[in-house]
Amino acid sequence: MVRRRPLWFWLLALGLVVLRLALLWHNNPGLEWNWDEVRNARIAEHWLQGRGYVSYDALRQQLRPDAFHASFPVWVYAAWFKLGLPRHYFTAAVYLLTALGGIVTFRYAQQILRWYRLPPPAAWFGGLLLTLYPSVLWYIGAWFWYENLCLPALVWVTYQLLRLLEGRPLPLPKALLLAAVVTASCLLRGYLLAVYGGLFALLLWYAYRRGREYLRQVWRPALLTLALTLLLYLPIFVKSHRLFGAYILSTQPGFELLQGHNPVTQGRFMFDWDEPGRPFARWVRQQIPQLPRLDQYQESQARAHLAREWISQHPAAELRLLGRKLLVFFSPENFVADDFRTRYHPLTAAVHLAFLLSLLATALRWRGLRFQRPDALLLLPVAVVLLLSLVFFVGYRWRLFAEPAFVLFPLITWWRLRTRQDH
Repeated sequence: MVRRRPLWFWLLALGLVVLRLALLWHNNPGLEWNWDEVRNARIAEHWLQGRGYVSYDALRQQLRPDAFHASFPVWVYAAWFKLGLPRHYFTAAVYLLTALGGIVTFRYAQQILRWYRLPPPAAWFGGLLLTLYPSVLWYIGAWFWYENLCLPALVWVTYQLLRLLEGRPLPLPKALLLAAVVTASCLLRGYLLAVYGGLFALLLWYAYRRGREYLRQVWRPALLTLALTLLLYLPIFVKSHRLFGAYILSTQPGFELLQGHNPVTQGRFMFDWDEPGRPFARWVRQQIPQLPRLDQYQESQARAHLAREWISQHPAAELRLLGRKLLVFFSPENFVADDFRTRYHPLTAAVHLAFLLSLLATALRWRGLRFQRPDALLLLPVAVVLLLSLVFFVGYRWRLFAEPAFVLFPLITWWRLRTRQDH
């Protein structure tokens, strides 16, 4: 495989790695961690010191059991600290993987487009466009976020699933790698359980419709992935039950549900949602006066209940909010890690417009366009992430996993139109 790649590919790959590392270094020369991982690291330190799985609550001024963020990074940090390794070594390793992940994105986005029969120049262009896309390269891609590891994984997995859909069985080593990549992605970003669960369910449904022999090729890697995911998530359920008496993955959903359904939300992530002096926090304290006495799980439940109450009591406002979330989701805004504001980008606007026009043209069967079965695998992450945005709020970090389809589907539609016209 390595020998088959032309020299220009390796030179371009090297350039992309250097570019990504330079941007990461420019934004974070001190190799610091983002605020979520600083919190996880402190939990790991408390755990190693025998204080339990706790974090310091500045508002209550006490250590409290904490299951808000993903548990897997906490255990990774605990193992790292136990080995006595400096934090900046870990950051450097993540940055190197991030830079190499850009090559995976470039290569396998191109492979997806080649699978769709696009000619090599168009396929390479699409792969490069996704790799240099504003959110992928800069707004999220040039910072310490695990989304930068999970996005290349999604592109690679999508290509493997397309090959499975085509009827090419995965050899055991690749099936094991697929299971490991999917499981690791979900452990780093729990909402990817919905994305990958949907992808495998869709693939199994297609396989069932095509017959027993085809189903046998698909269910083996699917079952292997499911088994590994359940095995590695089991300790998280046990830990949460010890902390709160409930088998949960995280306490975060209740907090985020209320953040997405309240009288002051704009439909986006609220950077100030936990600041006591802001209108949202004051409203929450008024509605839940017992809040200071609740543990984190009880608070999550109370916030979720308040969100459901607000929805039922304000149906017109909720409908307007859903419409706003749709507009915000497809707006050309981008997440900015070091600012409380989002940023607009003209390329994001152009790609979103091309994607929506491609969907509309295909849905209307303009000039003979039709959705094809493999399109569902490519588009399903968009549907899942959009649903998450409507249920909770629009988060541009999780919208990142819809953006491969945003970039690639218009190119696929363009090629279908062109080949139809040629015939």
